Amino acid sequence: MESLLSAYASHSDEDDEEPKKEEEEEEGNWCLPKNREGRLESAAKRLRVVEFSFFPLPATASQSLPKPKDFGWHSQELQIPHQQYPDPASAAAAGIAPGSRYVSKRERAAAIAQQQLGSAPTHTTAILPESSASHEPPGFQGILDMNLPIHIQKRLDKARDGVSSRNHLPKEVIVRLRGHDKGVNCVRWSPTHGSLLASAGMDHVACIWKLWTEGMEQPACKVSCHTAAVKDVQWSSQGTCLLTCGFDKTSRLTDVETNCEKQIFEENQVVNTIQFHPFETDLFLSGGSKGALRLWDIRSGKVVREYFKSLGQIMDVDFSKDGKRFASTSDIAKRNASDKTIVIWDYYNQVYMEPYTCPSVRFHPYEDCFIAQSNAGYIAAFSARPPFKLNKHKRFEGHQVSGFRVQCSFSPDGEYVVTGSADGCLFFYSYRSSKCLKTMKMHENVCTDVAYHPVLSSVVASCSWDGSVCVYD
Repeated sequence: MESLLSAYASHSDEDDEEPKKEEEEEEGNWCLPKNREGRLESAAKRLRVVEFSFFPLPATASQSLPKPKDFGWHSQELQIPHQQYPDPASAAAAGIAPGSRYVSKRERAAAIAQQQLGSAPTHTTAILPESSASHEPPGFQGILDMNLPIHIQKRLDKARDGVSSRNHLPKEVIVRLRGHDKGVNCVRWSPTHGSLLASAGMDHVACIWKLWTEGMEQPACKVSCHTAAVKDVQWSSQGTCLLTCGFDKTSRLTDVETNCEKQIFEENQVVNTIQFHPFETDLFLSGGSKGALRLWDIRSGKVVREYFKSLGQIMDVDFSKDGKRFASTSDIAKRNASDKTIVIWDYYNQVYMEPYTCPSVRFHPYEDCFIAQSNAGYIAAFSARPPFKLNKHKRFEGHQVSGFRVQCSFSPDGEYVVTGSADGCLFFYSYRSSKCLKTMKMHENVCTDVAYHPVLSSVVASCSWDGSVCVYD
């Protein structure tokens, strides 16, 4: 038994060494004459992967393709003979010249079918998915393209890299935009495309302006899906869609690139204000003339939750920086009550109510506080923490409101408070000291809204009831 085992062991060692050497020879010399036909067949398969097209190619198109000899050092070993066509007659019927490259069965079948239909192709055409650009109206294509001047693009790049994050006061007006026939209610900068600005007008139109480009004095796009005046406009978080609302009792979502309406959110009230959630980007709030606040889900197109407190029409709404609460301002139609009211809500109940004459409210971008525009001609500051007390030591006054819906806002760094005025001026206040730092007179009628650019530190936009939109730097 021991002798048998030793014999088997010695025999197996020898057998193992020989195949190993053969394997090494095969790995280093895969195209040498060892089993030449099989190696040519496998090499031809490799070459077909490079040459194949999934669309029919007739002889005229195949002539422009590279020949096998153009593929490198082993080209002479990989010449594919014409005998590889299984049926030369079918190849000739498909318009394939003898001696040309290998054509698969799918290509031959497709070419023959097209020839039978009398529409044989003369060139290669890839069947691509239908592009949304085919539905774009003339003049609207490429509105999201960022072809900006070099000095503007450099400023955008530096600001996004955090090189210059502190805001500054603008020095002068750089352009006056004329595209609305009636008054303009608000202006909003795109959060993702630095050159795009949206405005909502009383002429049933929301305009999109592409600044720092040729012909920027005229709107690049007019969203005219509403049948009545547009009260508010908001950009989606991706900057590709525009949400508008107005007197036609609807909120409408429009694709900016194609100028096509995507969704309609109908209500039983005039919609005065809308606001996207800062983190749940598929949710937005709407407030209207009957005092109802509705939380909508864009994915389902339905109301997720409704807030109603019999407070009269909703004037404005804004989310806190963490998105857990939101503030609304309303008209009150009760005896022994103030003209308007600020209400702080969580997602289930009202948590605070303050009698205050307020057409506009905005949360600070970093601190736990918010400001409220007063019809008495000043802006008050409140704490955003319970019990949401009024800050009696901070008041921004000097501008005029006079019953108009004049909106106020913070600069992106939170250091400036900016507001319009009934006399057509812009007012810039220091948030720390409450002092008026600068006043600019640019409009002939009420200045309804002022907004800082989200990235460019000194660029500001304003709008007015005279139908004009101004941009400053």
